[in-house]
Amino acid sequence: MIHGPTAAGKTQLAIEWSQERNCEILSCDARQIYKELNLGVARPSSEELNKVRHMGIASHTIHESVTAISFAKWAKPLIDSSLKKHGEIVIVGGSGLYAKSILFKSDSLPSENIELRKQLEIEWSKNPDNLINELIKVDQEYAKNCDLKNSRRVIRALEIISTTGKKYSSLRTQNSPKPNFNAMIHQFAIWPEMKDLESRILTRTKNMLNSGLVEEAKKLEKHKDLRAMQTVGYKEIYANPKGSKDQFLTNIALHTRQYAKRQMTWLKREDKIKKISIGPNATIEMQNFNYS
Repeated sequence: MIHGPTAAGKTQLAIEWSQERNCEILSCDARQIYKELNLGVARPSSEELNKVRHMGIASHTIHESVTAISFAKWAKPLIDSSLKKHGEIVIVGGSGLYAKSILFKSDSLPSENIELRKQLEIEWSKNPDNLINELIKVDQEYAKNCDLKNSRRVIRALEIISTTGKKYSSLRTQNSPKPNFNAMIHQFAIWPEMKDLESRILTRTKNMLNSGLVEEAKKLEKHKDLRAMQTVGYKEIYANPKGSKDQFLTNIALHTRQYAKRQMTWLKREDKIKKISIGPNATIEMQNFNYS
């Protein structure tokens, strides 16, 4: 399992590693799963996808209600099959919740309350602070470790609390999770220097915009209220449809940096994930990741 912040070089490493070990790749990126989204989610290029079989790229539609749990259920038989064929698999992605749901057995939590979730999503769109403060009030323990800027996590927690009448933190038992697979799980995180990562984010954002991100976003504008579209790279364009390319560059790069910092904050707390520091220009030394 290769973790790491956005733009750190996970795709490159996953391809090199899978080629070296003659196995397949499963992506657990919560946005690259959508077939309608391409430039704004930094989907691997056609050339990269042709180098090795990828699963979990453009596998779902934005019209589906995909969660970490539902994606894990979808992915598990693919992983089982791949392990039988190749003996190992490379899983890669920056969505920590998706990764954890795939790798380890999940808590027994109630099913989605669709109507309540829709109400909470509407409230979040109006004023996120109301829901954040509510979560802190009703479940301070979970709120201390939750990414309170992540709408999905805040809303799911409040949904469960409202449905069960219990604190979300009391229902979570994942301090010592059991693996989902009869296989050794080795977790690594690419750990770049922040200055270098910020440079990579800026360059990638420029490339996205030069390749037609604004045009892609405007073609999908009628779907902008879908949950899948509430993502960096698209929401900045919908928030300021007459904005200039420079304005989009500034806002997307800023929000991407903030997202990357949240990813690294989550990874810091995961002591079972081995952090691999990478040098200037994100040079990745493959030997640092050897585990066999």
